[in-house]
Amino acid sequence: MNIGFWMTAIVFTSSVATSAAHAQTVEIKWAGSEHLSLGESGAFAACRQLGIGKTDCPVTDLPRGDKKISFRYGEILMSADFYNSPDEFYSDRRKGIKHVIKCTHDEIHGEKPKTCNSVATLFSMPKYLGVVTKNYNHFGWYNMKDYVKYHQQAIDKALKSYALKDSDPEKSLLLYQQAMIANAYADHYLTDAFASGHVRVPRVQVVEWAKANLEGFLKKNRGDLITMLLHDNESKNLKTGVEEAFPVANAYGDEWETRGDGHLQIDENPLDPVRLHPEHAVRESVKEVLVAALYGVEPKGIFSATWMVPFSQDIPFYQKFSASHQQMSEMDFVNSFFRKQPLIKATHVARYDLGRCLKAMPDIFAEFRKAVRKDIQSTPELSRRLPARYLEAFSNVN
Repeated sequence: MNIGFWMTAIVFTSSVATSAAHAQTVEIKWAGSEHLSLGESGAFAACRQLGIGKTDCPVTDLPRGDKKISFRYGEILMSADFYNSPDEFYSDRRKGIKHVIKCTHDEIHGEKPKTCNSVATLFSMPKYLGVVTKNYNHFGWYNMKDYVKYHQQAIDKALKSYALKDSDPEKSLLLYQQAMIANAYADHYLTDAFASGHVRVPRVQVVEWAKANLEGFLKKNRGDLITMLLHDNESKNLKTGVEEAFPVANAYGDEWETRGDGHLQIDENPLDPVRLHPEHAVRESVKEVLVAALYGVEPKGIFSATWMVPFSQDIPFYQKFSASHQQMSEMDFVNSFFRKQPLIKATHVARYDLGRCLKAMPDIFAEFRKAVRKDIQSTPELSRRLPARYLEAFSNVN
């Protein structure tokens, strides 16, 4: 691990701690407990709609490979931030993830102890740094590519479970549990797709731009930091630093204003679409796996949950994030991204990097669109499983 890795990792984890410190009025945070909460409510809703009682709903006792620790569906969904794949989660033999999960439950109930901080997380999950600094597939377009991949894996395991339920009940149950674990992992990417900073921020392309255009050391890692800043500010008022809204739509034709990580619950309206859309998406995702496992039926065509996934209805990124549009001086505009941020991100180099990157956004988004179109052409499964309106929106993302 090089110095750039550690620098980026420290900033990522300190950013989490800083965000938590300034979100004391927020009940649940997307980056952890929001994922857990959406997974729990969505999974139980799936069972209810299929007439499966709560005690028979297979989402409360899912053992990993060593069978020493079992998890709830929402806990696995949340844990995808700490592993690179469901297989990595399943084969883990350490207990560190249980510390992270306990802290997340404590946070939901407002009882987060001092041992639940970013430093403790690093010691509990030492591989976390490697995951969080390379989480490109948690961002727009790429999160849905991986959702399609892992949701299909879950369905395949569920179908095998159904085929063996009479001839080999023990193997059938194991495959059923593995299917739910794989789908919880898929649903992490699904729920990520509803947070404003994960809709269209071009994380992959910004890092590539940084490597090609920045001078000096740690180019890639500096690109990582830029994407963090863009992620943190997509739905904020840059003049005040207050979370406001990010206009989106989905393939159903629904239009609403979503919010960023840590702001899922700030609206107490029980019909708040920011909460309901991702919860309903998880419900539909889990239902498809349950139907495959219980009845041997594979979903045909577009995956149900993907109809609900948002795409941007905002003005172009390069226009929105410009000093002229924000009616600010160039200096005030760039400095606004560093409000309440750790000192390491507010250095002269970081401000200079961000300023250059924002000016290059038209070219960066051109590369983003090119990458999306290439993926669609080279991977027919994406056109079969994702709605045409979603594909069109990302083919023309700006």
